Amino acid sequence: MKNILFKTIFLLALLILGLSGFTQKSTPRETTVYIFLSETCPICQSYTLTLKELYKKYSDKNVKFVGVFPNYYADSDEIQKFKNKYSIPFPLIIDKDAELTKHFSATITPEVFVENSEKQLLYSGRIDDSFFAIGKRRKVITTNELADALNAIANNEPIKVNKTQAVGCIISISK
Repeated sequence: MKNILFKTIFLLALLILGLSGFTQKSTPRETTVYIFLSETCPICQSYTLTLKELYKKYSDKNVKFVGVFPNYYADSDEIQKFKNKYSIPFPLIIDKDAELTKHFSATITPEVFVENSEKQLLYSGRIDDSFFAIGKRRKVITTNELADALNAIANNEPIKVNKTQAVGCIISISK
C-alpha cells in the first residue's frame, strides 16, 4: 500500500512540475554583440542605421551591444561625435591596448563577434552581405547573418551560419 501511495505522489509531483512550466524553454543567457568600428570608415558609417535597428529589436531580449574602436590613437571626443552624429544607443569603448581586438582576432571594421555569458563565441563576421568588396555594395541585401544569429539565440535555436568574412577597413593595432 505504501508503495502505491509513494508512486501516486511521485506522479502527481511530476505532473504539477510539468504543468507549472518546468518543461518550457529556458530563458536565454545574456549575449553580447561586440561591433568593431572606426569613426572614419565609410562602411561603418553606412551600417549605423542597421545596428540601431538590431539594438532596438534585441536589446530587450537579453542581448547587449558594445561598439569597440580598436585604434590606439582613437580620440574620445571623436568617438562621442560619432555616437552623437549617428545616434548610437549602445556604449562605445576604445580598445587602446587591443585586448578585445586580440581576444577576438578582429581584423576589419565593421566586424561583429557575438559571445554568450560563458565567453563562448556564437557568431563572428559581417553584419550582412551589403558589401561584397571594398567600395562594392549590393543593391539588394540577400543575407542578414547577424540578425539571423540573434534571432536564433533569442528563440533558443541553433545558429545556421556562425562565421562569415567581414568586408571593410583594415584594423591596425600598432602604436
